[in-house]
Amino acid sequence: MINLMIIDDEETTRDSLLELIPWAELGVNDVRTAEDGLAALTLAESFAPSILLTDIRMSKMNGIEVSQKMRELYPNCVIIFLSGFSDKEYLKSAIQLNAVDYLEKPVNIQQLKSVFLRTVQKLLEDQQRNIEDKRLKYNLHSNIHLLRQDIVLELLVGNAVPRFYLDKYGSDILHVFDDGDFTVVCILLDWVQDIAPEVKSSMKNDILRKLNAEEPLSEYRYISGYMNDSLVIILNECLDSASEHCKIFWDQLFGMLLEASQSQFTFAAGCSDCRKGFHSLPGLYKASSQLLKQQFYGGNYKVFHSPPLPSSSYDIDNQIYVKFRKLLRSNSFQEAVDLIIDLTQEISATCDPDTDKIKNIYFKFLSILFEITMNMDIITPDEENENKYVWQEIHDKKTLSQLTSFLITPMELMLNKYEDKENTNDKLNKIKSYILDHYTDNQLSIQSIAAYTYLSQTYLCAYFKKVTGRTLNEFITELRIEKAKELVMNKKIKLYEVSAMIGFIDSNYFSTIFKKHTGLTPSEFRERR
Repeated sequence: MINLMIIDDEETTRDSLLELIPWAELGVNDVRTAEDGLAALTLAESFAPSILLTDIRMSKMNGIEVSQKMRELYPNCVIIFLSGFSDKEYLKSAIQLNAVDYLEKPVNIQQLKSVFLRTVQKLLEDQQRNIEDKRLKYNLHSNIHLLRQDIVLELLVGNAVPRFYLDKYGSDILHVFDDGDFTVVCILLDWVQDIAPEVKSSMKNDILRKLNAEEPLSEYRYISGYMNDSLVIILNECLDSASEHCKIFWDQLFGMLLEASQSQFTFAAGCSDCRKGFHSLPGLYKASSQLLKQQFYGGNYKVFHSPPLPSSSYDIDNQIYVKFRKLLRSNSFQEAVDLIIDLTQEISATCDPDTDKIKNIYFKFLSILFEITMNMDIITPDEENENKYVWQEIHDKKTLSQLTSFLITPMELMLNKYEDKENTNDKLNKIKSYILDHYTDNQLSIQSIAAYTYLSQTYLCAYFKKVTGRTLNEFITELRIEKAKELVMNKKIKLYEVSAMIGFIDSNYFSTIFKKHTGLTPSEFRERR
């Protein structure tokens, strides 16, 4: 199945491309449109594009930026750029993204058809090759979690034919099963901002392996896989939220995820209602994803069921922006912080479902903040330039609490710079001292360090990286590995005990990190010294 996403901030262009091009004749099965980059990323949560046709010059997020984000979400997505300008820098970026073509506006219909016929043909050939490669790649016993991952993706987009998998691999691979009742659980993993990509990938793989291979939820018939950073569980049964059976499910699942997280991510879950038939799975996934939007107000470590929380629209009084500007100009920073806190409480009470509108409110406050701080010489032009695309970070915030913290953090920076209350070395020493005292605790986290130092998590991470050149997680991991080297040399201590003594929950994960830093596994390190 070939899916196309068109992104253009000109409504006329979008509509013309959608209506005038015979996409079905070109081999494209489904076409969706988005008016800008942010809308495209939101659409991508439930629609996986095979081809991305995007304008380059757009407000907020240009075509290069949205393509980079989309390539992270869907590495195999084919990118075709559309522009009315000849810009060498954009073309250079397009080349780096391996875009297959670059069409100029106004679009030549015949040229577009030619490009898409060629692109679709190559995609279909690649898909066939991938199928053949997977048949060779999968060792059903050691990689069952990877096979089920692929099956889940196919089921959720409506492409899978369950009988094909049952006939090919048997019911031990596809636990789902009969064409009966289904519930879809969508769990959003919100990772700490400075986690290394390889660590994140390893942890996601370990979670999937535990769920699919070790089967901690053995009482339930399910398979699981990822859709981006969302862990999806397809259950072949109904979950009655009031039943003891359901309570046990959530206790076991959340317990496993909390242990696996090692303070590297938080999470919340959306749980769909129950429907019959494999054909209902795409709709159930969409419903569970929609329920997860309640996390914005409800917070983390919660399960959100249907129906959603009662809500109303929040309309801001524009005079608040004026008041905020006056407070900043008069150096009344604490009063400005209090204003934001009061505003957050008002917004939280409404549970306004239009979270993009709420995020835009905070974006306007940040714009005012950066404008004032530049005029007051509290931040440098370089720092201001770093904040030009701050709206991208705002878009990534999963909860109202995170959004508020993100706004208040630069205000804390202002307080620190303007009043110079605390010596930099004293602050840094306080952070390091706490880590040295608690590195053996597996509950040590950015949250706990922030609470001890009375700093917001965002500011804490930014401050530590700026002063030391390393992230907090890098510092903690390096400290733990140095301590581990000493302990590993003591042959009276078992290797799995070393893991627990330096704050790691999972000894296998400890071994992976140890080898990454030393080039040797703990046992190899012990033998060679």
